[in-house]
Amino acid sequence: MGTLRIVSLNGRPVICEFEQKRVKNINVRVRDDGTLYCSYPRYVSQAEAERFIGTAADYLSKSIDKVNFRQAKSGRPVRYCEGEHLKVFGRDVILHILQGKKNYVEVSGSSVHVFVKEPSDEAQVKRTYDKWRKDTLKRVVLAYCEEIYPHYARLGVDYPEKIAFGEYKSFWGECVPSKKTLKFSLRLFEQGEDLIEYVVAHEFSHFLELNHSRAFWHHVERVIPDWRQRRKRLNGLG
Repeated sequence: MGTLRIVSLNGRPVICEFEQKRVKNINVRVRDDGTLYCSYPRYVSQAEAERFIGTAADYLSKSIDKVNFRQAKSGRPVRYCEGEHLKVFGRDVILHILQGKKNYVEVSGSSVHVFVKEPSDEAQVKRTYDKWRKDTLKRVVLAYCEEIYPHYARLGVDYPEKIAFGEYKSFWGECVPSKKTLKFSLRLFEQGEDLIEYVVAHEFSHFLELNHSRAFWHHVERVIPDWRQRRKRLNGLG
């Protein structure tokens, strides 16, 4: 295994593994997990290899976006390992697993630190991260619900009696008017907050219109004027 470092692609932090090999040129490729692998000749320094990556920052960033897009559609599972490349509300972050007296998660810049009593226990890391992921998404979604609800209250909509969260694969959000319930997929945690806001408004609008008629989109537009752009981006993710 080579040396792991975080490189900057025009301000975007990305993990890269550097390895000196018997090659003639500096080679860089994007791995399936969105990280980089760079092999370079023995007569070239790692600093030179990093500078080479910098000259290809635009191309590499686009390639990483394509990989992330494919992985989002296929539902790549989190491996819960040190140095894993993840997304938190649309931002690229690096997962670090550390030992702590209790289990909790902290975000610092482009890093997510998972503190657990037993770092080698993958199940413990998974439980800690997943609980934090769900609790954090829940706070964000409920905040958007409270923010946009006054618009729907004026139209006679009652506040939902239940707002549920789960690993729903077939939808980002769902409205069940008969049960006064809204459901949100935990997959939203990896998406930008503007897309989450759109999903919340979309589902609230279904309390007024059960279909996707012109009247329905009129209600969405009153809250999210640029809903078309957001919908297009979200649909592209599957």
